[in-house]
Amino acid sequence: MSPIDRVVILTGATQGIGLASAQLLAEAGCRLALAARSVEALHRLSNRLNAAGYQTIAVPADLADPAQAAALVAKTVRVFGRLDVVINNAAVGLRDLVADLKEPEHRRTFEVNYFGPVALIQAALPPFRANPGGGLIINISSIVGRRAMPGIGGYCASKGALQNLADSLRVELAREQIRVSTIYPGVTATRFNDHSLGGSDLGRGRLAGVPPERVARAILRTIEREPRDVYITLFDRLFVTVSLIWPGLMDRLLSWRYRL
Repeated sequence: MSPIDRVVILTGATQGIGLASAQLLAEAGCRLALAARSVEALHRLSNRLNAAGYQTIAVPADLADPAQAAALVAKTVRVFGRLDVVINNAAVGLRDLVADLKEPEHRRTFEVNYFGPVALIQAALPPFRANPGGGLIINISSIVGRRAMPGIGGYCASKGALQNLADSLRVELAREQIRVSTIYPGVTATRFNDHSLGGSDLGRGRLAGVPPERVARAILRTIEREPRDVYITLFDRLFVTVSLIWPGLMDRLLSWRYRL
């Protein structure tokens, strides 16, 4: 799918991967509906891109609320006339041992990381079905959605749920020209951890991470090529592959690594 003139909903657009993606996708010719909870930052981003000659709208939304997800889709179609791509990027981190998880924080993590994407996908299906070219759903999961890590079990569970949802959805929608891609970033050099819920420091700061622009380029390539699964680095792919082939070995390595 050529990104030129594609109408794209991008959630979590005001920071990190979302901010880098908004810039790159606009430059590639996408028309963007930018969504985030931060009203001022969202309008500032949209105004900056529009002043540069790109086409964007800002739609402040907390996508944990299904009504706001539906309103985001409705406004996108009303302004741009159709919908081609949904990028479920918005997420919140949660850093706590499983024994220390607090229910309100745990529920909030699933509301944003799992139930929000579900609501947006469901709202997007009718305009995708009305679109002669169908549509593309891109879910930003994580390598820890494939192999959970200690200290962030609640976050890992939410990303694993999103990945499994995508696998079911891909088969369910295959005959309707609605495609599903999942991207699995590893550690990314953003302030994501600074805004995480919970209080554990286990494993914090061990890796520098890749710049968010590298993940943004992977998102653009996903729009162009529509692969099933996307890993950002060779290490990310090897980490998941080894974990799937030798899960017991990975258990022992992680226990040693985190001194558990």
